[in-house]
Amino acid sequence: MMSGQVTAEIGHWYRLYNKSDRFEVVAIDYDDQMIEIQKFDGDIEEMEFNGWKVLFPIEISPPEDWTGPYEIESEDSAFNAYAKNEALLQLKGSN
Repeated sequence: MMSGQVTAEIGHWYRLYNKSDRFEVVAIDYDDQMIEIQKFDGDIEEMEFNGWKVLFPIEISPPEDWTGPYEIESEDSAFNAYAKNEALLQLKGSN
């Protein structure tokens, strides 16, 4: 691996070196050497490992409104349970 090369990790968010487009790595297929990404707007793309290397991705923090690409309603009980759990984890981490 070249110095400064960012490794794709599932669940991590990135942006391209020269662009503001944000995306999350949602799957990695080591057998086929493919990485699946989901852009913030919901579009899903696949790329080969070699394609990842030439993107020069920069790892970023997840967006505050990480629900952008997902069809989640705030009234959804699963969403509320997840949000409550995340808030509790953040409170525990700040102590």
